[in-house]
Amino acid sequence: MEIFPCTLVYIDIDAAASPNSTSRDPRSYARQAFCLNKSLLQAGMPRLNIFTNAPALAASCFGSTAEDRRPVVHELVASVNVPKSTEFYGAHFKLDLLEQVARMLGSGALLLLLDADMVAIKSLDEGMLRLCADAGVGAFDISDQVFPAYGSANVIKDLEIVAGRHLLNPRWYGGEFLISTPTFLMTLVQRARAHCERYVHEIARLQHHGDEAFVSSALNTLADEGQQIVELGAYQAIGRHWSGNTHRDLRWFQHCCFVHLPDGKALIERESHYPDFKLTRFWRAVSTAHFFNRARFSVKLCFEATSVARRWRRIGGGRGAGLNKTDEAAEEIGR
Repeated sequence: MEIFPCTLVYIDIDAAASPNSTSRDPRSYARQAFCLNKSLLQAGMPRLNIFTNAPALAASCFGSTAEDRRPVVHELVASVNVPKSTEFYGAHFKLDLLEQVARMLGSGALLLLLDADMVAIKSLDEGMLRLCADAGVGAFDISDQVFPAYGSANVIKDLEIVAGRHLLNPRWYGGEFLISTPTFLMTLVQRARAHCERYVHEIARLQHHGDEAFVSSALNTLADEGQQIVELGAYQAIGRHWSGNTHRDLRWFQHCCFVHLPDGKALIERESHYPDFKLTRFWRAVSTAHFFNRARFSVKLCFEATSVARRWRRIGGGRGAGLNKTDEAAEEIGR
């Protein structure tokens, strides 16, 4: 099936940087997108379409790369209005990207929305793409990561505030991966626009900021009305990997079609400087970062355990401490 890979590169040096990015270089995301494009070509997929508010700046990152190996750059028509101090400020403009792409796509094509800090490992399964075409949409359900991290009640509260209604089966969808037909995309954009207005109005009450809040709410309300959503993570179309995290074994991600590295932006930027994308070199860099951060996390846990033990002895008063002292120590450690 025909796919249209695209990503957003929104550049504004006066806006809040992404909490997952340490770079202040305005071309950082463009270089990451350049690496993503190389990985798409290596995997046998079409060139990446970059939608950006700074086309010339983005294109300046491509160097002497041949025209047919470069990403295709489109100027973004931006309309979303949120305070520049908002977390994930640039990501809000994915809604404008979705609307723009919905008007460009042919009837037989599928949108493939990607984040810039991703790489393609292999081509997407044709059977899965057919399921998405039949249903209208495939999305990446990351509720199993978001609910435990922030508390399911807090996440659902945000979703229902933005949706403006009770949700039957609230799910949180990652903004880094979406597959859609043009017809469904127009429906999604219309619904997400309405939810985005409520999101902006209620932004001070929300724990979660960014495009995922109103796009997830839109997908949830459409699902409550009968819309089928293909869960792309179950097919290993996409995996979200944090270096050092034990959520899944690193080997699991090697079987995904795409890997998202939210904390690996610098790694992907380094990869962008090579003439071609090579899987062996990429996995070596990912593995090194992963095991380094696992070791650092282990040291941190050991240090914290030692600190807790010291506080226990200090507050508990040693072996002869009575019941009340022990209770005080436990209470202090719980804090």
